[in-house]
Amino acid sequence: MKTTGHSGRIVFLDNIRSLIIILVLIFHSGASYGTGVAFWPFHEEHPIGVIDFFMFICDVFFMALMFFIAGYFVLPDLLKKGLWGFIKGKLKRLGLPWLVITVTVLPLLDYVHYAYNHIKQALPPAGFMEYWLLCMKKIGGFYTGWLDMSAYYYMTDNFYQRYMWFISLLLFFCIIFGPLHTLNGFIRGQNTGPEEPKMDSRRTIVKILSIGSLVMIVLFGIMRFMVYPEFMDNGWFSLGNIIQFQCGKIVLYGGLFWLGIRAYSGKWFAENNGLWKTRVWAIICFCLFGLNMLALKNISSPGAPLLIAKIAFCAFYPLWTLSFWGLFVSFGYRHWNRPSGYTARLAANSYNMYLVHYIIPFTLPLLLSAIPLPVFVKFIIVSAVTLIFSYALGVFIRRKLFRN
Repeated sequence: MKTTGHSGRIVFLDNIRSLIIILVLIFHSGASYGTGVAFWPFHEEHPIGVIDFFMFICDVFFMALMFFIAGYFVLPDLLKKGLWGFIKGKLKRLGLPWLVITVTVLPLLDYVHYAYNHIKQALPPAGFMEYWLLCMKKIGGFYTGWLDMSAYYYMTDNFYQRYMWFISLLLFFCIIFGPLHTLNGFIRGQNTGPEEPKMDSRRTIVKILSIGSLVMIVLFGIMRFMVYPEFMDNGWFSLGNIIQFQCGKIVLYGGLFWLGIRAYSGKWFAENNGLWKTRVWAIICFCLFGLNMLALKNISSPGAPLLIAKIAFCAFYPLWTLSFWGLFVSFGYRHWNRPSGYTARLAANSYNMYLVHYIIPFTLPLLLSAIPLPVFVKFIIVSAVTLIFSYALGVFIRRKLFRN
């Protein structure tokens, strides 16, 4: 089975990443047409329940899968470039776009809604530069603490990185991992060069997955019961405005990032070891869907939720995320592992698509709000325009910046 393209990358992981990026773009396109994202700036008066369901399901797995794929490729990048080259590369690829978008694009998009709402209320909006300086003052406050995500707030009141939280958290993981791995190599006497990774047996992989699942369940439960303001709160936390994340999900993201590192070092995809059976993972995922729905039904119902329902949620939700991981990995490994020109181009542009896409779902729904179209049609339009615009601009950026 062919697993690598001409560049030596793992084809099915690139394909999965491209699919996840597409889902992210559609996810953000639906935020204006559902009720699941309270901190989105604009919502249609008549949201659609199916969009909420789609966004709920995607939220279980898609960013966790992104951290897994990033983790899989982080170790070979470190071994190839060395510690300082690795860190400089990550600062350039992740840190620089984060900085540029955070201090330019996000304030501009925020200002669009600020000006729109003020004009709608017949109030004179402040000038953009005045507004931008207020945003920079808020960012420069380096706030550490819980973020109120119960409604949309302007960046002058409540700074939130929005979709760039993924970039800053991934950069944080990389900067932590690089020195720790290098230090571990020196301690173990591997300063003469990295050892050749040894292939994990099927039994070893099952053991790693079992122990890893248990650790994530315990840590996820500790977060929910002991750290969160409320058990079912979104739990967004800010560390000096530099890193922002959901406390419970950082356990899942960190766990999948580590799992990606372990999958590379253990050569999990070097041969078919019988673990990547799509039907088995699909059945597990479906069963965990039912168990999570039962737990959430009790937790979200009026009145005090049962303790057993909270415990069940803390156990089932991390397992559900991992079952989606197994489902996507097994499907990709067995059925989506052949390189092609189209998928290669999409994979090459997926990162740029993520960086530039936010402009459309954050602004286009405002323009469509005055047009008498069915809400689902508007959702389709925003999704299509977001995908086309992001791909086209991503290609343009890649050719201009990396043509040599």
